[in-house]
Amino acid sequence: MLGVTNTMLKDFRRERQVRRALRAIARQRVVLVLQPGNVPVVERSPPNEEWFQLGVRTAQIRGWVEVLHENLPTGTVQMKGNTPQLPGSMIPETHYKLTEGGWAVLNRSHTWLLATFFVSSVGLVVSAVSLVVAWLSMPRP
Repeated sequence: MLGVTNTMLKDFRRERQVRRALRAIARQRVVLVLQPGNVPVVERSPPNEEWFQLGVRTAQIRGWVEVLHENLPTGTVQMKGNTPQLPGSMIPETHYKLTEGGWAVLNRSHTWLLATFFVSSVGLVVSAVSLVVAWLSMPRP
């Protein structure tokens, strides 16, 4: 029994990790576009950590994220006054965007759909049972 509980906790943690990666992608904002080269400066960019990479790969398999830019130069922009300065060494990274399915997962649309279907099914069964009870309790001539 302990092994089943341990496996369930691992699965739950992995699913939370995937949702954390989706939320990290959803939080991104483009602050400005540097010229020349149209380089977007992204605020609140996702972390470059193993948990994020695993979560994004899982979400990509499920169709929740798509590649937005491959090998986009990535680094920390330093501000000198009002002028942004690009770092000397920038690492190429892949940037992702959420699909409709990814947004639905974040907003839990599927869960709400199942819940409303369940409630309406229960309501249909209750109304059918009450109709049968009313028909059976009618006086017969």
